[in-house]
Amino acid sequence: MKRLWLMMFLVLLCVTGCGDYQKINERSQIIGVGVDAVPGRNDVLAFTLQIPNLEKPTSQSMNLGTSGRQGGESQPYKNFYVEATSLQSALARAQTTYDKSFFLGNMETIVFQSQLSEQAVMRVTEQMMRDESLDKLAVVVASPSSARSVLEANTSSPPATYIESMWTRSIPQRGFTAPTRLWEFWRDAELIGREPHMPLVETLDDGVKVGGTLAFQGYRPVWALSPDDTVFYNLLAHDIHALALNIPDGDKSFDIKNTSSRSSFYVTDDHGMLTLHDSIQVNADLASSEGLGQRPTTNAESERYEDVIESYVRENALNVLKRLQENQTDIVGFGFWYMIKHPKAAMLVRDQWSDMFRHARLDVQVHCTISREGNLI
Repeated sequence: MKRLWLMMFLVLLCVTGCGDYQKINERSQIIGVGVDAVPGRNDVLAFTLQIPNLEKPTSQSMNLGTSGRQGGESQPYKNFYVEATSLQSALARAQTTYDKSFFLGNMETIVFQSQLSEQAVMRVTEQMMRDESLDKLAVVVASPSSARSVLEANTSSPPATYIESMWTRSIPQRGFTAPTRLWEFWRDAELIGREPHMPLVETLDDGVKVGGTLAFQGYRPVWALSPDDTVFYNLLAHDIHALALNIPDGDKSFDIKNTSSRSSFYVTDDHGMLTLHDSIQVNADLASSEGLGQRPTTNAESERYEDVIESYVRENALNVLKRLQENQTDIVGFGFWYMIKHPKAAMLVRDQWSDMFRHARLDVQVHCTISREGNLI
């Protein structure tokens, strides 16, 4: 018995705990990744890796392939710039200039240059989805300039954190952009009958601006919707909350606020002739009338405003849907709905949906309710 206890004691002395134990101050979280093309090189991409700067600021700027704001200012982030064939290769190269191990589990924003090739977007997305440690809930955005410039923006918090917060906090006016996360983009790119999209991000002198949408065919960027077009795309495909809009009415106009919407879409097949149906419900408050508040709004005027809103939304939603057809980018998901309802047509949708979508007839219906007239007291 004594010999048994002695053996157990010796075994316990040899146990060192977790083999992968790492102190928290030896780990650095990568919160943002930017991906740019390298001119003249198809096999290499330019990666920007962003980490929050938790160290005490110094009067000297970093000179290890990193940067943030220049001079002696306190920088909320550090960026590493590496040209590599893959994200993991970029991490390995960046690690040679930093004394903390990189961690991908708190990824916040991934920025793609909108001019990237289909192969580049596919390659990087696949690498990220295969990495079990990377947070698949990271927001993905596209920039017409460069991903590097976006992650160098002059923001109060690290640009990766700032961009993610544009959608994760209770910020109104979300209708001008259509957010998506990494796993959603990958899902739609691989899905039959629905194409992916990314919100567009623009760099400003004093920060960044989100607005507009980049539509894809698979992993290939095709065309961009303006912020105003994105409103009507959202009305067709997503819900909108707390949006304010100006509604033109001949040579006059009126404003609505607290606008919310919900939509439902489906496809009918009449002997091979497809019709894409979309029903949009809009609820809003009247922010200002055409009479500029000089008198109360009558019930008849309120009903007429509803008719004007319905015509305005229907016309613009149809225009956006027609342009989606012209570019064969079904980012709404009509094809996926059709495949679910007609499972035997899955191969047909996979091989021919772009052409079927392009030649389908359109039916958009809009119903609007002004729930509060907003009369002056």
